[in-house]
Amino acid sequence: MKSPQSVCRPVFDHLPLKPKNPKGSSWGLWGEDDQLGTLNLITEDVVRIAASEVTLGRVVNLNLPLNVPLKPMNPRRKPCAHTLIPKGHANDDELDFNTQRSSHWDGLRHFPYTDTKQFYNGVTQHEIETSDILGIQTIAAKPIVTRGVLLDWYTYALKNKLPHRPFTNQHIPLKELLVVAQEQKVTFRRGDVLLIRTGWTAAYTQLSHEEKEQLGGRDDRASCGVEATEEAIRWHWERGFAAVASDTVAYEAWPSPKPWGVCMHEVFLSGWGMPIGECWDLEELSETCKTLDRWTFLLTSQPLNLPGGVASPPNAMAIF
Repeated sequence: MKSPQSVCRPVFDHLPLKPKNPKGSSWGLWGEDDQLGTLNLITEDVVRIAASEVTLGRVVNLNLPLNVPLKPMNPRRKPCAHTLIPKGHANDDELDFNTQRSSHWDGLRHFPYTDTKQFYNGVTQHEIETSDILGIQTIAAKPIVTRGVLLDWYTYALKNKLPHRPFTNQHIPLKELLVVAQEQKVTFRRGDVLLIRTGWTAAYTQLSHEEKEQLGGRDDRASCGVEATEEAIRWHWERGFAAVASDTVAYEAWPSPKPWGVCMHEVFLSGWGMPIGECWDLEELSETCKTLDRWTFLLTSQPLNLPGGVASPPNAMAIF
């Protein structure tokens, strides 16, 4: 594998690196056998500089409870089942849950290019089923520690009385995210993890029990998110993010109309090897950032060390 310091990232217009590779992919950039993708951008220097963000010692949880949402959005995903096992002299417990039913990382085995059925660096479904390649254990072995940046689009939308339809595939335009970044006086650095607050979680918590039941398991599973235009995908590449996450259930507006012919999941996960965080709890983080008037922080995440895992709770926190 090439060292991160020795790699010169090409401009977006030079993707894919090889003409026969899928649209927008960067296969081979970090080596043909690489399994970390954009997480290679988190070098020791990036970690060291990110650690300087810690000045207060304040820690903020970024994970929803494992049983939230009440009913998984995808009807094929089971709800969380927790069993207490009394043993007379002690207690054990067992968990049975889908790794994508609450706050989680989408790992690199999750979503291939739809047309070619290939995952990051050309890995096939057969390889996924017969080996641990691209498993979530690769992130667990090199935990994410870098600077996090929050763009609080939901607060911006409320302030400007913009439409907010979180349970539809409402698209958040890149131009609005750029305004948010400008108003927050945010600049980006290579290796950052970008967090976007869409207000999905805030709206979900206001639903009644019955409404939560009705929302889960819908056929269309529509949710708000970032627009998947070529311009937006280009911007993510040019900023050099190591990973992205949001409080909505797919990061991009879902179902994706694929305005560039491919959805963000295809390009981010299988094209660049960039993990996507979904359903993160950004409510306390938003309030903390507003109080401190500070939108950057040290972000840490330690996924489950599960060989061959497709996804994982992020076990993520922000430290100020």
